[in-house]
Amino acid sequence: MRRSRRSVLSAAALGLALAATGCTYMSPVQTKDFYQAADGTNATITQDDAFFAGVRDAVLVVADDGTPTFFGSVVSYADEEITVSLEGLTSEGSSIFSTETQVPAHGSVELGPGEGQQPVPIDATDVAPGTVLDLEVTADGQSTTISLPVLDGSLEYYEVEDPAAS
Repeated sequence: MRRSRRSVLSAAALGLALAATGCTYMSPVQTKDFYQAADGTNATITQDDAFFAGVRDAVLVVADDGTPTFFGSVVSYADEEITVSLEGLTSEGSSIFSTETQVPAHGSVELGPGEGQQPVPIDATDVAPGTVLDLEVTADGQSTTISLPVLDGSLEYYEVEDPAAS
C-alpha cells in the first residue's frame, strides 16, 4: 500500500522543523552575560552577590588636536541614589582625571561632551591613541579597576562638535 503524498510531505516537514529547532537547543544564551558590545569597557561593583553599580562602555577619545574626551555611562542597581567616583590613571599611577557623579536609584548617567551628558574634565593632553589606561571605579566604599582604551577620533560617532561652531 502506497502512502499518500500528503502524509509523506507532512512527515518530512515535521522532521525538518524538529531538526531546525534543535540546533540551538544546547547553545548558551549570550544575553545572560554582560559583554563588550562596543569599543569601551565595563566595570561592575557587587554587594551581597548582587549588582550594585557599574560603568558601561568607558572609553577615552583623543581628537585630532590632541584633546581627550571621556565617554561612558554610569549605572546604579541600588534602591537609593548613590555616588560613583571615577579616576583615570596612567601606567605610572598618575591621575589624569577624577570625577564623581550622582546616579539615581535604578538609573544611569551619561558621561561625555554632548547635550544631556555630564562632562568629565581631563587634566592631561599628552595621552596618545592606542594606549591603555586604568579606570578606578568606586561606589559605597568598594572599588574595582578596569582597562580604559584610548582611541583616536576616526570613528564618526566619537566626533565632538565644537561648541563655538554651533
